[in-house]
Amino acid sequence: MKRTLVKVAAPVAALALLAGCANQTESGSSDAGNAESDGAKQIVATGSATVEPISRYIAERYNHDVSIEGIGSTDGFEKFCAGEADINDSSVPIPGAGEPVDFQKKCADGNVEYIELPIALDAITIVKNSRNDWANDLTLDDLKKIWSTDSSVTKWSDINPEWPDEEITLYGREAGSGTRGVFLTTVLGDAELRDDVKETDDIQELSKWVAEDEYGLSFMGIGNYLATEGEVRDHIDNVTVDGIAPSLENTRDGSYPLARPLFIYVNKSATDRAEVDSYVRDYLDKVETILPRVYFYPLPQEEYPASAKRYADRVTGPDTRWNN
Repeated sequence: MKRTLVKVAAPVAALALLAGCANQTESGSSDAGNAESDGAKQIVATGSATVEPISRYIAERYNHDVSIEGIGSTDGFEKFCAGEADINDSSVPIPGAGEPVDFQKKCADGNVEYIELPIALDAITIVKNSRNDWANDLTLDDLKKIWSTDSSVTKWSDINPEWPDEEITLYGREAGSGTRGVFLTTVLGDAELRDDVKETDDIQELSKWVAEDEYGLSFMGIGNYLATEGEVRDHIDNVTVDGIAPSLENTRDGSYPLARPLFIYVNKSATDRAEVDSYVRDYLDKVETILPRVYFYPLPQEEYPASAKRYADRVTGPDTRWNN
């Protein structure tokens, strides 16, 4: 999966993290597409569990009736390209030719024209238990050895003989997750993932597993990591990769190796409905401002008017900057 990030040369000020995090209960009815409010049909959003808290915050803060489910980016595209959702949240550009599933073709075959809108930046963060005081930095090669099925690495001491002679327990996201796909492509390449990884699309559950396991290791979006609540948050920590932290500056300039853009995909025909149009317009107008509240990073400032124009002009199809 090829990824292109917008690079900026100017130094970036540190991102101020504001208080508050996304509500984890579903907004509106979970019966997608069937509920109505004041004569307006409920908006149906599916897809990325990473992007979900951003979309949920916009919906709740600005009083939009949206059914939101976080089932994974590519599982979301299955529904979106079948016309079963108005919006697909995605942590990857829509997969096209050469990917395991060509969702660009699926949408075309389903007569779904879509508007691709980048809304934020993310850094997939390697997460460990806070009692793990040895693995503060891991290289991409270390990660490949840890997660690859054809590697002999099973214990922390296999990476560094000075580290504990204890099994590494791996936790991750389920198949259909865009985060999982980017992680596997970047870290494993053509190698296969180990078959003993415990998987979930529930971010709080994923964080809890690592918090309870001194020898555990996982990955998730930076916003998901920072939004983890209560005692669980006190018992997890993150790891630099090749000596590079998942900071705003390193994410924007592309130096952090697991950086990526985040998107919403909007069914063009759905924008004829006033409620969908209003939600998307609020989304594009407000998202840059609210991102610190859900702990994600903003795109370079010029990207937001560009996205607003792309939406206003109803430009459909993939943007070649993100989809090579």
